[in-house]
Amino acid sequence: MSNFIVDQKALFVGKNKIEFKYQIDNVKKCSNLYIVLVDEVGINNVYAVNEEAKIVWKIEDSGSVYSVINDVPYVGTRITEANQIVVTNFNGVTYTVNPINGRIISRRTTK
Repeated sequence: MSNFIVDQKALFVGKNKIEFKYQIDNVKKCSNLYIVLVDEVGINNVYAVNEEAKIVWKIEDSGSVYSVINDVPYVGTRITEANQIVVTNFNGVTYTVNPINGRIISRRTTK
């Protein structure tokens, strides 16, 4: 897997570059993807980017899975030992995300 560099709104994966509309908060590696959390004011601010610096998916809207709508941005990401993506929103709700397609697998409250 290539190394990556973050420069404000730009992510460089090897020799490839993708630029986001908002500042990049952090990037985590998950298998052959780069999970990007951006400082977007809106919701669903987590993306998966491949080695060619192309967006593979944007996280699924939690409102399409659960009756409680997520109306705040995600503020944290982590990758588990089992290579699952876990994201936490501003309200302390944690979602486990399928790394292949960005769909939400499960939800729990952390606060």
